[in-house]
Amino acid sequence: WPEIALEQVSLSYPGQLGQALSDIDLRLEKGSRTLLLGASGAGKTSLLNLLLRFNDPSSGRILADGQSLQNFDSDHWRSRIAVVSQQAQLINGSIRDNLLLGRADADEAVLLSACRQAQLEAFIDSLPQGLDTWLGDTGVKVSGGQARRIAIARALLKQAPILLLDEPTEGLDRSTERQLIETLEPLMAERTVLLISHRALPLGDFDQVITLDRGRILA
Repeated sequence: WPEIALEQVSLSYPGQLGQALSDIDLRLEKGSRTLLLGASGAGKTSLLNLLLRFNDPSSGRILADGQSLQNFDSDHWRSRIAVVSQQAQLINGSIRDNLLLGRADADEAVLLSACRQAQLEAFIDSLPQGLDTWLGDTGVKVSGGQARRIAIARALLKQAPILLLDEPTEGLDRSTERQLIETLEPLMAERTVLLISHRALPLGDFDQVITLDRGRILA
């Protein structure tokens, strides 16, 4: 489990005035839970992209166990991170294909166990082709809640030590949100967790709660 530290990190995008992030100091200790709050446009997505190495800081540095993230191969680094977001990324393929992105060697029993933990079992049992049901434009259309459950099952299979939750319940009705939160609890166990949200969620205790405003962490 790497400890992650952002030290005086700033980020500017080419062609844009001002900084998306300014002088960010943030430490994610091993096995800790951090809630990062901020309104739309506060810089939450920019911070997420830095942690996933889709961007590198304009200044400052991000360290994992004392080593700069820029020393890591990007794909290798991302293999250590599981992400569940508002926009659950599903490929055109079967449910099985989508789950195997989390763990390519998972057998049927392991896949079904992850689905059970993500509360997908009843949905899959209702489908004539079960895990081999095709998703996408020519297949079954899944709801936002179902898509996020598939993403949760995939994250469970990935067994990555770092978990990034990016507005995981946004856009869901209250009942679906409550049910989804129940499925997130086992996913958060024994991981370093960063939950990014514009509002607090009933997801247990956090080791630190941080507010981001216009690219800066409020004191």
